[in-house]
This record gives sequence, structure tokens and C-alpha cells, in this order.
Amino acid sequence: MAKVEILTGAERQRRWSTELKLSILQEAFSADGTVSDVARRHDVLPQQIYAWRKKLLPAESPQTFIPVSLIGASESVGDGSKRSSARSRCKDVEIVLRNGRLLRIAADMDLEVLSSLVACVEAA
Repeated sequence: MAKVEILTGAERQRRWSTELKLSILQEAFSADGTVSDVARRHDVLPQQIYAWRKKLLPAESPQTFIPVSLIGASESVGDGSKRSSARSRCKDVEIVLRNGRLLRIAADMDLEVLSSLVACVEAA
């Protein structure tokens, strides 16, 4: 049988203390917890738990390590023409992003520029 809660008076929203929100977040994102089970147990929507996480917990760093594998280096560009000698000294790197897009960049690209580029391409 479902629980029914009748709210009377001017205030129609439940108030959750920050401590209670943090304990629910810890429970929901622990190794053996699931957000939907914890939400059901505390009578909140799963979306509310995700909103609390976004608001209360520090944002994860947008710069994360991703697996990279080197595939054989080719000396020709897609149209078959040879690269210039200056360009051939610096190998290109191909990065497959989580969204499936492929970035082909120079191996000596500045890391700050690369992280901005990855963030832009992943967001698009």
C-alpha cells in the first residue's frame, strides 16, 4: 500500500536539512546503493537526489584521463599526398571521445588548448 502525505497550511514543500541531504547522497552513491532504491526508501524522486548532488557536492574536474592507444603512424594524408618534412617529424595523435567523435591532433599540441578543444567537442 502506498504512503499518502497530506500537506495543509501555507507551506506545500517539504524541507530537507543539508545534513539529511548529504546522508541520502552518501547512501545513494555508495558502492552497494542505487539511486532509485534510496529515493523510494526516502520518498523522493531520483531526479531530486541528482539535483542535490549537483548543488551540494563539489563538481568533478572536467579534465579526466582517458585511455589512449597508439595505432600505426601513417606518412600520408587522406588524399595520398606526402606530409611536409617538418610536419612528418611530429606524429599525429587520434583521440576517440566518449561521444564517438574522433580528434586528430599534433602530438606536441599544448595541453591547455587540447583540454579546451576536448571540452568543446564533447559538449557539441
